[in-house]
Amino acid sequence: MTGENPRPNDRFTVFLGVACAALAVLTLLLAWQNRSLKAELATALGAPPPGALKIGDTVNAFDVVDAAGNRKHVAFGGQGETLLLVFSSTCGACRQTIPTWNRLLAEHVPSTVQIVGIQTDFQPKKSGSELPFPDLQFPVFGATEPAGEPMSKFPAIPAAALIDATGSVKSVWIGVPTDAQVGELRRAIAG
Repeated sequence: MTGENPRPNDRFTVFLGVACAALAVLTLLLAWQNRSLKAELATALGAPPPGALKIGDTVNAFDVVDAAGNRKHVAFGGQGETLLLVFSSTCGACRQTIPTWNRLLAEHVPSTVQIVGIQTDFQPKKSGSELPFPDLQFPVFGATEPAGEPMSKFPAIPAAALIDATGSVKSVWIGVPTDAQVGELRRAIAG
């Protein structure tokens, strides 16, 4: 009886074997695709948003206004580095970040580093009125042109940017800084 057909149980066993092999291949392909997508996501999260200030960009001199309504010109021509700190009084992430900036700036900061805090919702007040954040370790200004540069280059806050004497951006940090970013900022300021 060599011409007998295989029993139905044998066919089902073969089918299950082929199905398991196909599922194993699909599982490996999905794992590889998942790994690739996670790598792309990590890269995208670390990348600055489109149009954001990035290393190598040039920032032109700009004007800010102080609490008394006086204009100040922030220029980069030949002086030391400038640290821009951009925040809002109504931003929860900013409220979380400002104490970190204060601790960092309470440490030794070289006198060659100009620190400029820019509050996006800044309103010049009469003398004697208080800012929403007491005990800041840096001067706070408002942008004279909130939609102009450099403010248009900060699509998210809080943000910090270190700019050299020529106006070239050396480093940018957007969002609540991690411990690693705080260390990086500390080293960048120290020179």
